[in-house]
Amino acid sequence: MSRKKKMGGKEVAFRPQTIIEARYDLDRRQNDILDILLGIVGEGDDTEENTRYEININDVKHLYNLQDESNAYSYLQKAVKKFEGLGFRLKEDEGTDIYYPWFSKIKYQKKRGDEGRSKIVLDLHPEVKEMIMSAKQGAYYRIEYPLNLTKKYSKRLYYLLKNKENFNGGTFVIPFDELRKMMKIPESYANSNVKREILDKPYEEINGNTDISFEYELIQERLPSGQKGIGAVRFKVKKVPRRRPTIVEYETIEQDGESVIATAEEQEVIDVFECNLKEAKDILRTAKANDRTHEQLFEILTYTMNKKVDNKVGYVLTILKNGYYEPLRQGGNRGSSWNNKDLNTTYEQLDIEAFEQQILSN
Repeated sequence: MSRKKKMGGKEVAFRPQTIIEARYDLDRRQNDILDILLGIVGEGDDTEENTRYEININDVKHLYNLQDESNAYSYLQKAVKKFEGLGFRLKEDEGTDIYYPWFSKIKYQKKRGDEGRSKIVLDLHPEVKEMIMSAKQGAYYRIEYPLNLTKKYSKRLYYLLKNKENFNGGTFVIPFDELRKMMKIPESYANSNVKREILDKPYEEINGNTDISFEYELIQERLPSGQKGIGAVRFKVKKVPRRRPTIVEYETIEQDGESVIATAEEQEVIDVFECNLKEAKDILRTAKANDRTHEQLFEILTYTMNKKVDNKVGYVLTILKNGYYEPLRQGGNRGSSWNNKDLNTTYEQLDIEAFEQQILSN
């Protein structure tokens, strides 16, 4: 092993710089699983040859604020299942990149009647294990902090900031395009929307809820198009006294004193749209009532996430009910479109600003 032995037990993880900077798109629960795994890798008597790891439910359920801990296995199982068929991509040199599966094998073992003894067994690709064990650069962090950040971009930025907190006094610059690619942001998304999602929202969440705080400055440059725009971001990271993070409850809400558990379908909406369980239920109910497909629903959720709309849920519900035409983009190119089969009026005939105000007033 080239790096020093990890200290702090299973609740401290080491995430190699190669994985921090790799291009991948994991939701917040998938990053939770990776954090738990990275807390186990290299711990105790772990050897370089070993590639099999067990996540035992009793060992990790205390990390979450689950009102009903009997659901801990189901909670983690849903997150791990999303890894099936997924991987990440590393750029080796100018002409070569490598794709790795996150796990070469996943085994689910549920103990009926004693869910606390249930476990999930994960096999790493040998080269991924070697990458973790031999990495000289990366971030050490207590997994309680990223586990309780609610937004996936907050987690990704947290890992990047932790990796750089001891570099050059915590000050570093990263090209904005590189940051976009690292976070897997589609090229079609406007920089103003990207800034809000990967900088502004993480700023509000990381500062005050973790062991670091940060400031950032946008560096304006002349872009290839000739216009001035965001060319890079300068970050300043500093350590803060260890604090107990704000615990976020993902799975349950209280309703008349009873726990309500999100279905897999509802949790998918929650993860993508960053809404609460009641809002997810309203969205799915409206989509089904108007015969919207899964693809149409998530097209609208993604579209709305990138618009400056105060009442995003109301905006989505209105489009799901009435259908829409995506407004003309600059240059006259139209995005995808679909309409309610019983609706003749299309949104392209509306003043979009007035339309948004109408929704907000409802």
